[in-house]
Order: sequence, then C-alpha cells, then structure tokens
Amino acid sequence: MSILVATDVKLGQTGAMARAPYISLCIPAYSMGGQGAEYLLDSFEALLTQSFEDFEVIVSDQSDDDGVATICKAYIDRLDITRLDNRAGLRQASANTNNAMRHAKGQVLKVLFQDDYLAAPNALAQHAEVFAQKDVAWLLCGSGVTRDGKALEHTMVPQMTPNLYLGKNTVSSPSVLTLRAGTGLEFDERLIWLMDVDMYKRCETQLGAPHILPDALVANRLHAGQVSAVVTPSLRREELRYVRAKHRDQETLGNRLHYYKQWLKAR
Repeated sequence: MSILVATDVKLGQTGAMARAPYISLCIPAYSMGGQGAEYLLDSFEALLTQSFEDFEVIVSDQSDDDGVATICKAYIDRLDITRLDNRAGLRQASANTNNAMRHAKGQVLKVLFQDDYLAAPNALAQHAEVFAQKDVAWLLCGSGVTRDGKALEHTMVPQMTPNLYLGKNTVSSPSVLTLRAGTGLEFDERLIWLMDVDMYKRCETQLGAPHILPDALVANRLHAGQVSAVVTPSLRREELRYVRAKHRDQETLGNRLHYYKQWLKAR
C-alpha cells in the first residue's frame, strides 16, 4: 500500500490527491477502559493480512487518552488511515460509527467495531466480489465469538427474522454489516442496545433482502466492557418502546407478542 497520512485529506507520497479506495472500514473507537488501543492493534494486524488491499481505515476516536492515536500513528506507513478526533461528539457507538461513515471515501462502507477484527485473510476480497454485482446494496457476513483473540467459537450465519428489530438478534454485531455508499442509511443515534437490529430492519425495508456471506469473516470479542454487558433494564424498556413505535406500521401479531415477552424480560 502507498504511504498515506492520518488526516481528513488523503495525500499520496508526492502530495497529490490520492484515488479514493474501494472499501472504507469504519471504526468507532474509544478508550474502552484502557483496552481500546490494544484491541485496535489486533484489528490492524488482521487488516495487514488481507489479500484485497484497496481499502482505507476511518477511525472515529472518542478516547480520553492518546492510546488510539498512538496506534494509528504506528501503522501509518502500512495502512491508509484517517483518524478523526471526535471527543466533542455524542458519546455512544451509533453516533461515533456514523461519524466514521460520513468521512468515508470508498464505494463500499464496512462497519468494524474496534474490539472486533476480520477473521479471514480473504474477508475483504469476498466483500469486493459481492459488491462487483451492481444490484447488491448491502450484505451481512458470518461471524463467531472469541475469548482470547485467536480461536473462534459459536460461529453463526446471519438470518433476517421477523422479531430481529425487537432484540432477537439472529444476525450478530454491527461489524457484520456492509453498505454500498450513497444509501443514506445511518445508525439511529437514539439507540444503544438496539442500534444494530434497528439498522438491519431499516436496511431490509429500504434496500430489500441482504446478500449473505456465510463464512465467519468477523470475530466478535467477548469481554467485560461490551455494551451488552452494561445495558440496564430501564434502557432496554425505553429502547423497546421507541423501536416498536418506529416500525409500528409493519407490526404483526407475532411482533407484538415478542415485544411483550422482551418487555417482561427487561423488568
């Protein structure tokens, strides 16, 4: 890869404007209790193994320290990285991810949370092959979880199911989502717990069924600082109410029954 600098402007070695990359990896980052920089390093190492190299990395950084910035600088000669200082932005994953996506230059926008990483060297190559088909607007890929940052467990193939948007997540984390640029779709910044499943629902409604890559191409790291581990019952109830209201015009009896089931679980 050519040497690029971590600023909002892409410059080649001679200072001329560089050609826009095909894929933009959009990474929302924060300190994550001191582990954020370490996880980001692991993700960058996985990106260096990719057989498809026409990509950029957009890091929207809400860290309270310089750990993420230091890692970005350390990889500046090996990856096309843009780091955005987003400490003044709304402090949650949906808004931080949107900020990264808004600054992306690629034709394809791949979400990748900083504690996750691409689990196969051909992950981006598979994505590029799919988006070469002009009728594909979005895709979901398979994933697994990892406890040690190496071995994958509990791999799953994404499935779009009727109660997905109400918290029955049969798809996985936002890191399995990839969109063609220009759809206008962003994460709802009022959501934390349901930010991913609400997005999948809206993608399906506006863009049709996703293309599914069944291989486990994303590793979701299990750790104590995950959002799902700190979501309170009151937040679950609030977001369930909000998401139900958003999609009320499409609600079926099955959706309604699942909503009440989820409500009782959140008490």
